[in-house]
Amino acid sequence: MLMLLRGRRTPEKYSRFISPERVSKLLKNNGRRKIVFITRNPDEKPGKNVSLLWISSIEHPKAINPRKLHVIEQKVWDELNRENAVVVLDGLEYLLLENGPETTLRFVGKLRDMAILTNSNIYIVVSEAIDEKIRNLLRRIVE
Repeated sequence: MLMLLRGRRTPEKYSRFISPERVSKLLKNNGRRKIVFITRNPDEKPGKNVSLLWISSIEHPKAINPRKLHVIEQKVWDELNRENAVVVLDGLEYLLLENGPETTLRFVGKLRDMAILTNSNIYIVVSEAIDEKIRNLLRRIVE
């Protein structure tokens, strides 16, 4: 299950579920629009305009520790300030496991705020593994 969240400057709100195939298509055929892709998979082969942020707890020069949400926030903010971009968060379950629900949901709220400020979009992959309570809180935060 994938949730699309659109940041806007106007009070209008937009939210819907889309398929994982849509994310794959978005990453491969993104055109000119910049994409910031936050993922657990370092082998992902994104398109040319995709900035990959790999979250992992192993020590690696290209990995960002999932407990250092401030580092992820700063990298996303830098990309959004450079140019209007789309943020794709794949790995929400991992962040929930590493940081707990309260901290992770606060982080998602910050990503949403950044998207609103830059008039960007944010996509969040939400699997069935996330319980209904967390899913409902997530909906309330991002809408």
